[in-house]
Amino acid sequence: MGASLRDVIKRLLELKEDRKQLKSLDQDTQQMLDVALERVIEGTDLRIRAVTGYKRKLYKSILKSLEYADSIVEQIPHAIDLTPKHFVSDPYIRALFPTLDGLKRIFKQSSELHDYFTEPEHINASESCALLCMHKEEQTIHGMELKGEQVHRDVRQTRVLFSDHRVYSPAESETNARRELKCCIFEGLVNNALAKLSELRTRRHQLEVEQHRLNARLRQKRRGKSPDDDMQEIANASVRLRSQQMELEKVEEALDKIGYLSPELCLELVNDILSEPDQFVRFKRISVNLDRDGIKRPGDQASTSIHRLNFSEVNIQGQPSRVVTLANFNRQELEESGANSLPSFL
Repeated sequence: MGASLRDVIKRLLELKEDRKQLKSLDQDTQQMLDVALERVIEGTDLRIRAVTGYKRKLYKSILKSLEYADSIVEQIPHAIDLTPKHFVSDPYIRALFPTLDGLKRIFKQSSELHDYFTEPEHINASESCALLCMHKEEQTIHGMELKGEQVHRDVRQTRVLFSDHRVYSPAESETNARRELKCCIFEGLVNNALAKLSELRTRRHQLEVEQHRLNARLRQKRRGKSPDDDMQEIANASVRLRSQQMELEKVEEALDKIGYLSPELCLELVNDILSEPDQFVRFKRISVNLDRDGIKRPGDQASTSIHRLNFSEVNIQGQPSRVVTLANFNRQELEESGANSLPSFL
């Protein structure tokens, strides 16, 4: 069995890091790109190989997806150290986790971290870098505020909260974690293409079944007319017949729109998705000024207790936006800090 798509993409990304680009292909890169292309086809539709020139048509879009994944992951800010000893001093940790227990809980409940630290090659590892994803929401509250020397009560304020923390793609270092994320994005594009193809096949099958049913009913109604039927019954039957004919026309129009799922059409769909990766996953940077209580403050308000925090926001097609950051997890510190409630992974 050959290398998986993820392994192949990792190798391509390593080659890119060595050569700073993939556009001018050397022999090693070309060979890995050939393998990646075949893995993409195996993950979507094998009939694509029957299309003349399919490799030439897919090369460019695969390279574009890889370049896009590389560009957005490299824009994610540097990793933050999620360690208990930094809980008080690091404004990022305080913003993401209002309590130290919340930080410990993420470490304890993450199946990805658990699996990583129990793998034979990582069983003695002390640290891991991974992607931390969260929902961000803003709540309107009323609190106290100091203006000059006066304390104002019942002031309308906006509190920023982060919830539903998830850990993904732990790795040995920040560099490796970024590479894992790039692989995840590319795999997501391939899986999206497969899902689109499956959706079209299912929809076409449903329409064909409905078309067969309507044709059968129309044939039956046409045969069922009798000279003895009164005029009202004939009129009613004609109305029902016309209604079903219109319904059949709509079904057939939908079938024409989908078309026959030929190898050429499958290639076109896969190529379209890989050539426009920004339609599947979008990225933007966000900055917010927060005080120690998570209250949003104006950008020009300066204070030692107010910090401008920079995050990345990622939106994957069909899913709500998530705030993401890279995070370093110190296994020993987190296990020791929660010795009474946080069991060791070992």
